[in-house]
Amino acid sequence: MVIPTRCDVVVIGGGPGGSTTGALLRQKGYDVVLLEKKRHPRFNVGESLIPHFWRYCDVTGSTAALEAEDFIQKAGGTVIWNGVIRQMRFQDFGYGRSALHVERDRFDHILLEHARRQGVQVFEDVSVLRVDLDDGQNRVAYRLADGKTPGEISCRFVIDASGQNAVLAKQLGIRVIDESFRFMSVWGYFLDSKYVSTDGRAHTFEHVRSIPPTTFVSSVGGLGEWGWVWHIPLRESTSVGLILPLDEMKKVKATDEALEAYFLRTCYEIPYLDRLLEHARYIEGSTHIIRDYSYRPTQLAGPGFFLVGDAAAFVDPIFSVGAVLAMYSAYLATWAIDRSFKHRGQIAQNQAIFSSQFLGRLEVSRALALPRYQASGSASDLAKQVVQFESSLEQELMYVVAAVTTRSENFLEMAQKTDGQGITSDKYRVLDEIAF
Repeated sequence: MVIPTRCDVVVIGGGPGGSTTGALLRQKGYDVVLLEKKRHPRFNVGESLIPHFWRYCDVTGSTAALEAEDFIQKAGGTVIWNGVIRQMRFQDFGYGRSALHVERDRFDHILLEHARRQGVQVFEDVSVLRVDLDDGQNRVAYRLADGKTPGEISCRFVIDASGQNAVLAKQLGIRVIDESFRFMSVWGYFLDSKYVSTDGRAHTFEHVRSIPPTTFVSSVGGLGEWGWVWHIPLRESTSVGLILPLDEMKKVKATDEALEAYFLRTCYEIPYLDRLLEHARYIEGSTHIIRDYSYRPTQLAGPGFFLVGDAAAFVDPIFSVGAVLAMYSAYLATWAIDRSFKHRGQIAQNQAIFSSQFLGRLEVSRALALPRYQASGSASDLAKQVVQFESSLEQELMYVVAAVTTRSENFLEMAQKTDGQGITSDKYRVLDEIAF
């Protein structure tokens, strides 16, 4: 199959944002070409999904394929923050379908193949070199994996869904490091780790199908409100990762300790996580690292282009909203592009709506991830509007997920609630201990 020289929309990137955009645009009859740098299935982190993602799978029609994959069902969350153990369940907030723990290589591959079946022209092992934006005649220059075969395709709109590579955002200089999140992430994988379920007990890995796990999160002692760890049981292994301030990692670099050794030592020093990993086996060589992973956009759309998902922004993943934001922004971009094709005089208006809605969602995620959030500026105003339009039950869920990490005040500021009328909830519980 040869890459065509023209189409309606070029999508850069084959992750959840790119695949969702492509599938939705094809459903509306547009000619879509998707260029992906790697070949699926390809490794990616971000294995915990909140149940909100199902609504976008329903719209694209990928639900059945994901259900058939039989990923691990996630019952809720167990959070130990500053020594206090709290648990919550998604079913208490009206969600009939489970959140999931997924191997992202398989999850992303399923979505990409679904987009292909919808008629998206998918080309893998293709690196985008640059995008020349010209109102109505955008040109995307690319090179095949052999490094010798260049090409160019013209289109009406370009969707940058290239994840943290942020091909177009970097080229245009429209993203900046978020100075409030100067962190790095270090993670690896273990076999036969115990896990925590909503019964408040630790179970052996062999029961992960019959007794659904929670995503386990704990603050890391000595780092205040900033450092934390995740523990996510998958089908064959368990993902364990640390989110640490860059200053902490500078201390590590000043010693002779290797990164992998530091990672393992720290994991075994964290209360409760040490017991979950007590009889687990670390998969040698599975340590990965991302530095300075949080960034913000200065622009989300412009003449002929849209940014979706991580290509636009990425904040602390403490609440597992990354994939949902990617799919939400894909849905929103599809709406804006469809209206722009049908009403060419309204492109600027449609992009403004896309940008304001997406930015509001991004700012809510950012506000709830920061230990302390001071609302100010237009982004904060948009975030408050987003919260106000949510149902009371969804607002309660947002309050709970913020409260379990001692960030409830951030949400109350977003919800514009005074102390006298603040949201409260009995839909989470505090445990004296986890039973082993």
